[in-house]
Amino acid sequence: MTSGKRAHLPVEQRRAQLVAAAMRVMQRKGAWSLTTRAVAKEAGVPLGAVHYAFGSKTELVRAVFQADRDRSTALLRRAVEAGGSPAEILTRALTGYVDSVVADPGAEIVLQELTMMGGRDDDLRAAARESTEQYRGDVLDLLHRVAGASGGTWSGDVEVLAESVLGLLFGASVNWLCTGDDDLFRRCVTDAAQTLAARLTGDAPAQR
Repeated sequence: MTSGKRAHLPVEQRRAQLVAAAMRVMQRKGAWSLTTRAVAKEAGVPLGAVHYAFGSKTELVRAVFQADRDRSTALLRRAVEAGGSPAEILTRALTGYVDSVVADPGAEIVLQELTMMGGRDDDLRAAARESTEQYRGDVLDLLHRVAGASGGTWSGDVEVLAESVLGLLFGASVNWLCTGDDDLFRRCVTDAAQTLAARLTGDAPAQR
């Protein structure tokens, strides 16, 4: 396909192409290397095509986060739809995350770098915060679905439980990226799923 043809792709297809190009750039050189010009070069399209699709680097970063969230949301939905006990559903959901990280560690590094950059870059801070809040919302939805499927309720503040899950996944993935210890990574999230399932009771009114 020529660059001229690429420049005339439908908008959604072009956006997906540019997100993929942005991920390749960041996996090679780090998230801090992301520029619209680098993405245009990587994708083989005019710089104007990137600006037309996203408008700014921040909007491109939001699209990168959204693409990962779409993947993780589908993963969590499949974990619930497959059924089973709360422990089985939670284990399936968390180990699914492990599988995705192990399959593409470069993508996980990029996403964590972008999130951390939000702490120092005013332009990216809102995008990183929105992404974190959306992931938290996905975990909350998972916990509510598990409780609903089992007829139980969570002991303690369900929002705190969701935050604990996110914190554990972040820490466990960083440790794996540094050590490469697959077995410890999997045992960590499996134990977390079992411990979390034990917090499901039938004694308290549902928290929504």
